[in-house]
Amino acid sequence: MESSSEARILDLEEEVKNLSDELMQCQADKEFVWSLWKRLQVANPDLTQAVSLVVEREKHKAEIKDRKVLEILQCKDYMIQELEQKVTEHKQEIDNLLQKRATVEEEGALKKEELKALQEHLTRKSQELEEMKTKSMKKEEEEQQVVHALEKEKEGLMSCCAALRADLEEKQRQVNSQQDQKNTAQARLKDLEKDLHNTLLELSTLQRHSNDLQAQLTTKEREVATKEEQLHRLCCDFADVQTLYRQSSEHAAEQSHLIKQLEVLNLDTQRVLRNQEEAHTADTTSYQRVFTATHVRQSSVSASLIPIC
Repeated sequence: MESSSEARILDLEEEVKNLSDELMQCQADKEFVWSLWKRLQVANPDLTQAVSLVVEREKHKAEIKDRKVLEILQCKDYMIQELEQKVTEHKQEIDNLLQKRATVEEEGALKKEELKALQEHLTRKSQELEEMKTKSMKKEEEEQQVVHALEKEKEGLMSCCAALRADLEEKQRQVNSQQDQKNTAQARLKDLEKDLHNTLLELSTLQRHSNDLQAQLTTKEREVATKEEQLHRLCCDFADVQTLYRQSSEHAAEQSHLIKQLEVLNLDTQRVLRNQEEAHTADTTSYQRVFTATHVRQSSVSASLIPIC
């Protein structure tokens, strides 16, 4: 229960951290959009620089997301490797315990067989003793000697049986201890399997999250491709505008040259008209002087002719 609460707290802290990162990213996007909007509000905005800033911003965001996904996957891979190594070590320990148990069981089986053989031998000797008692009623001394020898042998066999029984009990205790160790190891193995299962579930969740991030990255790449296509079109339009501007400049230069030529021609025309006007004025003045002189002469001639008449 406590471990689940701690895991929940860790998940919530991780979620809060992710939300904080997303909030910071949103604030950075807001500042970037605001600065881009300010750039576009000028009289002659530099569309090429604005588009370059947008493309560079999207590439930077895609690199940050790729770096985060790579770090998460590397961390989970490291955790999986550690858990797999622990499972391998515990499996090796269990295999060693199973081998020891098999060895102990084989030794116990051998001891049991030896005990059984000794018991059979003791049974045979007891039977032989009983037979010798029934058959050798007359030979008490020999029977006593034989009985004494058999009793000594029986005591030796009994002591040997007791030793073997004690050894068997010790082996049985060892087997029980190893059984307890095996049960403990199996419990630890189950716990590790549960941890591995939970880790695999977390890994699947992270993989789904990674797939979502990959889908978002693909969408962003499509948006970047669209932006690049728009940028290409804008560059083409900008090149056409530059071509039109250059042609307009050349046409304006030609018109300016023609205007200068017309102004020079106009000045020449005004100069010719002024010269002609001055010449006409001079001719008129000259003609008027001649007319006046002629008129004066005519008047004087008329005045001289009147007395004659």
